[in-house]
Amino acid sequence: MSWVDGQPDEIGLRAAEWVARLEGASLSEAETRALRDWLAADPEHRAAFEEAGSTWRELSLLRHDPGPLRDLLPDWRRSRARRRRAGIRIALVLAVLAAAGAARFHFGDPWLLAAADYRTAPGELRRVTLSDGSEVELGPASALALDFTDKERRVRLLAGEIFFAAAPRAGMETRPFVVEAAGGTATALGTQFVIEQAGEGADVLAVEHDVEVALKDRATGNGVVLSPGQEVRYAAGRGIGEVRTRDIETATAWRRGMLVFSDTPLRHVVETLNRYRRGRIVILDDDLARRRVSGVFATNDLGDAIETITAELGIGERSIYPFITVLY
Repeated sequence: MSWVDGQPDEIGLRAAEWVARLEGASLSEAETRALRDWLAADPEHRAAFEEAGSTWRELSLLRHDPGPLRDLLPDWRRSRARRRRAGIRIALVLAVLAAAGAARFHFGDPWLLAAADYRTAPGELRRVTLSDGSEVELGPASALALDFTDKERRVRLLAGEIFFAAAPRAGMETRPFVVEAAGGTATALGTQFVIEQAGEGADVLAVEHDVEVALKDRATGNGVVLSPGQEVRYAAGRGIGEVRTRDIETATAWRRGMLVFSDTPLRHVVETLNRYRRGRIVILDDDLARRRVSGVFATNDLGDAIETITAELGIGERSIYPFITVLY
């Protein structure tokens, strides 16, 4: 909902709703008459409707990439008219994302449904034993595809976070166990490790024995070998980052129903929370996304997580429950 001088701006919200409705199925005759009557009732209605239509066109990229959301942060020191426009933009952001996300809320990502051999819904954990005896534990909203051949056991991480306990290369099993994700690979030199796909890259944590991490395009840098408790992040085009030490119990707390954040960027916190709840949290400002958050949350009771975070950072939020929550 948009706001002006501390009160709900019903005109801006209604204008945003009409514009969003026009982008969907055709209006019925009754709806068309209702729109015409509403526009004719007050000059402010038409002005708000035109502003909403202009904003909708500016926000067309949101259908493919939520990145431009950061440009829509409202400045509450603006004049009444400019605050109304900011409010309309927020309402349109919510409308666009709600329309795009409604199907995913109920059915999940259709691409993952088609491409994955194993997947989980938001908030779901799943353990699977693969044909070679390897065990994997899929975190919420995660997916993988198998590509086992005579030469290697390759797994493609399509989304989310997964704990791997690779069956060792012993006896008749001589094939390497390789996990591909975000333009890189993790090859088991022992057994247990975790990979989380985040943004354009991935984080790899060695849990038991070693794991070798490399980019598919090896021209961009050499690989690294991680020992237990070591973690590294890589991203295509950016190479492999510095190896850092991480507490294994804290990093894998999600397997025991807990999420632990310690001085963690809000962007990463939101990415994680989005895997544990239906609907989507969106950050409206890039500077805000870099703010740091600390906290411990039980995964079976995340209802107060957003409230805790907004209170800790002193920021605002608007929601279309249960689909979209915008942080600003």
